[in-house]
Amino acid sequence: MWNARFLLPLMLLLAFAAASGACGDGPDPPAPTATPTAEAAGTPIVLENATVTPSGLRYVDEVVGTGESPTADSFVTVHYTGRLAANGQKFDSSVDRGQPAIFPLGGVIKGFGEAISTMRVGGKRIAYIPADLAYGAQGRGEAIPPNADLVFEIELIAVGDQP
Repeated sequence: MWNARFLLPLMLLLAFAAASGACGDGPDPPAPTATPTAEAAGTPIVLENATVTPSGLRYVDEVVGTGESPTADSFVTVHYTGRLAANGQKFDSSVDRGQPAIFPLGGVIKGFGEAISTMRVGGKRIAYIPADLAYGAQGRGEAIPPNADLVFEIELIAVGDQP
């Protein structure tokens, strides 16, 4: 169930979605399936009705792709935005840079690779990655503190054998 601290951001998101659809700018956006992450710095991110894998990774598919799925040896092209689950603070975004990321699926943190491995090209997913599947006790620089759970919004654009 939604609690009070998520109602205002949800209402704003729904109002924006309704206004966008009314302008005829394109198809209506999908109904929200996860707690809104958009610029809610200071608000913890919680995924509702998420699929939970045996490792503890949680995810919600916003769009299920119809293209191919990556293999362990694949290079993937993705757009992503990463946030700290504890407060919604954005720490990285290929979307903001305007350039998708291309990397070997096995060359990323365990939870990010696992989240992408079951996607299909064209899919969009929100993945909640526990700290032990991310950077663990060491964290990563100043942006990601030790033992931080991470949330990624991921769009799988392409799968290939090389970049």
